Amino acid sequence: MEGQPNDAATRQSVLENLIRQELLLADAHRNGASVSPEQLRRAIAAIPLFQENGKFSPERYKEFLKARYLSPEAFEAQMGKDILLQGQVNALAGSQFTSRSMVARLAGVMGEGREFRAELFKPADFVAEAKVDEPALKAFYDANSKRFRTPEAVKLDYVVLSQEALAQSLQVTDAELQKFYDEHQREFAGEQRRASHILLSVPKGAPAAVKAKIKAEAEALLKQLRATPAKFAELAKAKSQDPGSAANGGSLGFFGRGMMVKPFEDVAFRMRPGQISEVVETEFGYHIIKLDEIKTASLAEVKAAVADKLKRQKAAAMFRTQSDKLAELAYQQGDSLQALQQGLKLDIHHSDWVSKAKATDAVLSNPKVLAAAFSDDVLKKKHNSEPVDVGNNTLVVLRVAAHQPERLQKLDEVRNVIRTELLAREGAKLAEKKGQALLAALKAGSAPAEQKWGETKVVSRRQLQGLPPADVRAVFAVSSAKLPAFVGVKRDTGEYVVYRVDKVIPAPAAGEAERNQLAGVVNEMKANAMLASYLEALRQRYPVTLGKQQPADQ
Repeated sequence: MEGQPNDAATRQSVLENLIRQELLLADAHRNGASVSPEQLRRAIAAIPLFQENGKFSPERYKEFLKARYLSPEAFEAQMGKDILLQGQVNALAGSQFTSRSMVARLAGVMGEGREFRAELFKPADFVAEAKVDEPALKAFYDANSKRFRTPEAVKLDYVVLSQEALAQSLQVTDAELQKFYDEHQREFAGEQRRASHILLSVPKGAPAAVKAKIKAEAEALLKQLRATPAKFAELAKAKSQDPGSAANGGSLGFFGRGMMVKPFEDVAFRMRPGQISEVVETEFGYHIIKLDEIKTASLAEVKAAVADKLKRQKAAAMFRTQSDKLAELAYQQGDSLQALQQGLKLDIHHSDWVSKAKATDAVLSNPKVLAAAFSDDVLKKKHNSEPVDVGNNTLVVLRVAAHQPERLQKLDEVRNVIRTELLAREGAKLAEKKGQALLAALKAGSAPAEQKWGETKVVSRRQLQGLPPADVRAVFAVSSAKLPAFVGVKRDTGEYVVYRVDKVIPAPAAGEAERNQLAGVVNEMKANAMLASYLEALRQRYPVTLGKQQPADQ
């Protein structure tokens, strides 16, 4: 269904949100909470989308409802629910308080720094010492045989018939370009028109009698212009109520399509130069239009666009014809692509190994192409495929050049891959062993005096300095009672790092903005915890029963 979440996790999240809403609404109603008509009216009027010049606009409200096919009753009912829900949540959020002393302690913890140096042991540095013998390779190969199975794969020969390629191969003459330009001048020339007008404006919401009076004045003015067209500019200066053009004799300059309101544009683009229109009504009032000039771009200015359009038009006709011939030759001479190469001048392409799940070529990775490649007719019977539509007016015909069934690779084929992985593992073990030995010596006070450390750095819980979070936690976990202090961390990458913590740097005094931010974070965490506890209590009070249709993948 359109608009429905696609994956199970998203659908489950939506369901949980709906359940939470219903639980909160049920408890609100149980406690007698309701939304008065006045509350509802004020809430709707306060929505910026429904306002015009800072005030509620009934017209905008109606347009919103119409665009979403909503009745006022349905929208107001949903608004009422939203107000109740917000009230339930705000009651929890607004009840939180964090003392200044707690904020100060938190600021101290977050801002405290640790000055440290590190010694890093990398697996790559110990690979030369690592030993991997043949029994270890064989044992790993046997234990992980699923990793070394290659999927069924094929090598493909194929041809591609593309409308885009046909267009690029075409040549067009200047005579063809001129003829095509003349026939489609409006499309290419970017036609612009220069017009003048006289506007008699109509106040918004004017009664019919007022509109009729203004229209009669416009009709009288038009009659005068019909008798003396040369006085258009003079009358525009005297009579037009368009402040932007009246002083210029009503001239609007050049404009293209889409730049004027539609009733005005429709008339202006039907007129001939020098012609004066009938009275034209728009949302601004009544206009009398005089077309002054039509301007179009020359062929030289748009030659590239004309050539491209003409080539594409020709290519479309060629593509339809050649598509039929492609299908015919692929079927009639189904044991080879030579007829397609010769009859349609198409290159035969050759792929590397392609599996159902893996193809690096943009054409061959298309699911339709892969389905055709592994179909019985193409794979087992060794026929050409039917033309496969891969989109963008592109067809592919393919055949299988070689086939490789699913198989277990031999140990010799994957020996180097296994050796590299096992050496990395052994290197990680040696790195950890070396690091732990150094750490033990440091803690025992027997480490070599010339031990070389990395550069001195400072880290805090807010400024991690590029360290992994686990490393930062370890640095702050060591006791600062006696410094230097030492700690070791084994990373997921196989690296082992020993940290020497030399100094504790007290947090700088927190400013008002920082204290407020921390208080807000703590309050939000408390509110979230209270809301979670409240919702759990509601689940106990109002048992939730799900229907048979679960939000899981079908």
